[in-house]
Amino acid sequence: MTPLPARAAIRRVRALWLVCLAVLSSASRAAAQTAAPQPENSLQIFLMTMGPGAEVWERFGHNAIWVRDSAAGRDLVYNYGTFDFRDPNLVPHFAMGRPIYWLGVGDLEGTLREYAARERSVEVQELNLSPRERAEIALRLAQNATPEQRNYRYDYYRDNCSTRVRDLLDGILGGALRRATEGQPAEGTLRWHTHRSLTNDKLLYVGILAALGPAVDQPLDQWGEMFLPRKLQERVRELSVVGPDGRTVPLVKREARLVDIDRYRVEPEPPNWGPLFSLVAIAVTLLLLSGLIAGPLGVPGQIAGALWLLTVGIGGLVLLFLWIVSNHTAAARNHNLLLLSPVALLVIPGVLSARRRGPGAWAPRAAWFVIGSVIIGSLLAALPSIGGQWNLQIAQLTALPSLAAAWLSIRLSPRRDPAPPSPR
Repeated sequence: MTPLPARAAIRRVRALWLVCLAVLSSASRAAAQTAAPQPENSLQIFLMTMGPGAEVWERFGHNAIWVRDSAAGRDLVYNYGTFDFRDPNLVPHFAMGRPIYWLGVGDLEGTLREYAARERSVEVQELNLSPRERAEIALRLAQNATPEQRNYRYDYYRDNCSTRVRDLLDGILGGALRRATEGQPAEGTLRWHTHRSLTNDKLLYVGILAALGPAVDQPLDQWGEMFLPRKLQERVRELSVVGPDGRTVPLVKREARLVDIDRYRVEPEPPNWGPLFSLVAIAVTLLLLSGLIAGPLGVPGQIAGALWLLTVGIGGLVLLFLWIVSNHTAAARNHNLLLLSPVALLVIPGVLSARRRGPGAWAPRAAWFVIGSVIIGSLLAALPSIGGQWNLQIAQLTALPSLAAAWLSIRLSPRRDPAPPSPR
């Protein structure tokens, strides 16, 4: 059952969108009283922009296109961000960087009810398009929503719900949106926008921060920045086009807020969690170094060292998979492999050797490799202009504990006794 507060919110939203709809459609009704109705004149096109939500796939916001056909009495919402959690292939496809999304079609009232229940805002912009352009958008969307054409391979930066809407509008406008935004400097980078959007979940923040490679650290222009629905909304608001009478007019005719609920927020810029990560790293390092204490007092530190190396090694295997096996282009050539090396898995026996038979000479050798790798990775992280990747926070969080765990392995690894002299 819908909770009572949500029911009240839905009632408020329904009343609000009915009022806004009456205001938004008043001009078209007035025109219909003075001119013979034409099929394309019955259409209104709205860009819908939804605010962020609680889940990771909701943090970047969302958008859709609402096609209102007053002649047919239809209000259809076309949504390029549709996927199905019940699909058994969803997780494997996403892990491989090949998720399949599709263009879904819903009704306006159901869409508003859903976003009200999720406590996410919905804003609409009626687009100042010619009758021919409105009819063309409606036709393209209807064709693209057919089972034969609706599926596409989703990419969270370059082919998502927002870029699909952007490209559709740009095509209808004859490239005007691209000409106005391509090459124009934008705020931050793909990583910058990702970081500021994920501050509600620190563990997820760290995981995605580690998984992204240098491809997301390149400067953005306003065209690329429109992978974010809110940025598309802003650029559309700024754009002017040539109207049917040859005059330049704003692309946005009017705006309205149909769901006025904003429970969740996205920070205006990424947080500076570097000092916090450094404090965590120092605390973990001290715990790991306690493993050098002889006797039972050193056991917790040795166990923590093995767990740290296990975490680092598995993390490195994941980074290798994302780069080499998957289609996640944003994870390629990731310098964090120097900080999260799979070789750390070979260091674990050296840490545990005090309670089991010695691992031989390869554990300390692997530990020295990890030490060298972490030092190089930390230098590159401290000098991103040379390395081309902004990963200083990962170095602040992982470098000291990894060095401590590797050193612990070297110190605890049993030294081989020298071979006895051969008899004369």
